Formats: sequence, C-alpha cells, structure tokens
Amino acid sequence: MKKIALKYGLMMFAGFTAFFLMMHFLNLSHQYYLRLFNGPIQIAAITFAIREFQQNSAQGGGFNYISGVAMGMFASIVGVLGFALFQIIFLSLNPEFLEHLQKASMFGDYLTPFTASLIIFMEGIAVSIISSYLITRILEIRPAKAK
Repeated sequence: MKKIALKYGLMMFAGFTAFFLMMHFLNLSHQYYLRLFNGPIQIAAITFAIREFQQNSAQGGGFNYISGVAMGMFASIVGVLGFALFQIIFLSLNPEFLEHLQKASMFGDYLTPFTASLIIFMEGIAVSIISSYLITRILEIRPAKAK
C-alpha cells in the first residue's frame, strides 16, 4: 500500500509542479482560476492508485471502500504535501509573486509562504477526501480483473 501511495503521490506532485511552473513561465500564474486544473491531475493520480490497489487486493479480497479511500488519501498526502512544501520554497524565493498574491488575496499581509501553502494543502486534502470516496465507489461497482 505504501509503495503504491508513494508512486502515485510523487506522480501527482510532479504533475502539480510541472503545471505550476509551466503557467508561471508563461506569465499565467497570476490567473488563480487555473488552479482548477490541478483537480484533473489529482483525480487521475488517485484513480490510478486506487485501481492498482484494487487489482493487487483482488486475490486476497482485501479491497473495500475504506481501504480504497485510505489509498487515495495516502497518495494525495504525498502529492499535496510535496507541492505545499514546494510552494513554501517558491514563494520564499519569489517575493514579487508573493506580494502580488497578498494584494489580490483577502488575507493581505497575513498571507505568507507558510499560510499560502497551508491553504493549498487544505484545498488538496478536501479534494482528495471527496474524490477518493467517489472513485472507490465507482471502482467497487466495476470490479478489477485479477492479474
């Protein structure tokens, strides 16, 4: 379970980071609505993690919705926490971008690299709880084929 979560969590982190850097270098990082595209990255990684876990559990019958949701959550914690830590470093090294975020945010000066990353982390965990549950239920309806 840990190996699968780490594998797909790191893929999620790489997807988040690549997308953010691509948008930043295209001067689109100030378009905050683009963070919605993190959703498909996260949902895809969660789906692949839960599906692989389901296939590995098919012989032992150890797959249920609790274990599926836990797998999605573990993978998301790896990816989202990694991206939040990346954002702490990025915002600390890029004070102009942080200042722009502070001006555009309702938090103003209270928005620091840490608080911005905390918001990213909470947002990612909320998405993972909901999507892990839904994906697990969908995959339970369509059982995995044993290897």
